[in-house]
Amino acid sequence: MRNLVIIAFLISMLLTCSQGLLAMEAGGKVDILWSGVFQSDGHFDNELTESLDLELFLPPLGSSEVRYGFLVTKPLQGLFSDSEVSYFTKKLYIKHRSQHFHLTLGRQPISWSFGSLLNPVDYTLGAVALDEENNSKYTDALEIYIPVNWNSGVDMVVSFLGGFDPAFKQTKWGARGRLGIKGFDVTLNYVQEPSSSGAEREDNTGALGLANGFPSGLFPRHRVGATLKGDIGGFGLYGSVGHYFEEGMESSTSYLVGADYSYDLDYFTKITMQIEYLGLQPDSLDAGLKASLLKMNPSDIRLDLLMGRVSYPLDEFSSISLLTIMNANDGSLVVSPSYQNILPYNLELTLGGVVAIGRKDSLFAPGGLMPQAAVSLGLSYAF
Repeated sequence: MRNLVIIAFLISMLLTCSQGLLAMEAGGKVDILWSGVFQSDGHFDNELTESLDLELFLPPLGSSEVRYGFLVTKPLQGLFSDSEVSYFTKKLYIKHRSQHFHLTLGRQPISWSFGSLLNPVDYTLGAVALDEENNSKYTDALEIYIPVNWNSGVDMVVSFLGGFDPAFKQTKWGARGRLGIKGFDVTLNYVQEPSSSGAEREDNTGALGLANGFPSGLFPRHRVGATLKGDIGGFGLYGSVGHYFEEGMESSTSYLVGADYSYDLDYFTKITMQIEYLGLQPDSLDAGLKASLLKMNPSDIRLDLLMGRVSYPLDEFSSISLLTIMNANDGSLVVSPSYQNILPYNLELTLGGVVAIGRKDSLFAPGGLMPQAAVSLGLSYAF
């Protein structure tokens, strides 16, 4: 398997160099990331990772197009050391556009994001969180989009969680309607997860961290969500309501409200701010699970998260930002500062850190959901 991934990496680099001869285009990004984690027991763990995110744009076939994109992690370390090389297909689909509908079949990105830091009513919970993508955003699916007008349409999706093997009958499906009303964008969606237990679902939502979204396997199979987004004055306002239910289980509800605002200090400098509240009533979880997973007291009926982000450009090429997430129920919080700088030759330098603050039994207590602290230094090249 390792050799096949390395061969695929080398072939992709060759295709990139000869893309003009093959009448195709290629684009992507090369990342080098060093990350270190300070554990609560005093240990410091660090790792160096390089990755290639490559997408090939094949020539269109009439009104259809084929896309292929993948992520290879540690290709160079796999060549020169015993490190394990990983390969993940992000895109491998064919898309057909007609006047009345768009049809996409294959591995494709599916996310119903609307600008929030966390999205409790996405097609896959945690697919996009804090502007970071999870692999669960990419799924083997059949999607049909029916446009109504420039700001309205209907999405219908069927995901095949075991791939397109007809013997594997686990499927997930959802539908979303989008409508523009007096300057506001309004959506209503429904998602039905497969009937298997959360431990068996292959949605790749990751660990139980709320900073990565909600672990969908812990909630009822059915969910209905509605979102609203628009501008009032100089503020961008948005919100969502989600209801999760299943026969034989208690239902759960989520509420989200947020706002963003940009302030011009001068002609070249703009500060952007975003604040968000997410409330979750996880009535479908029993008391023991709520206490162990969400660190909720028996008297708490709702988990309240407050999130805020501020970005400030130092100059034309560099900026700093601060992200904070706080659990209003126990006072624990996560603070994450970052620095970005665009260097010559299309290089981008990123320096980031994460610090968890909270008492032992709190949600973001160091050593529980979060490490004591973490730091990262990244260098990327986009082409």
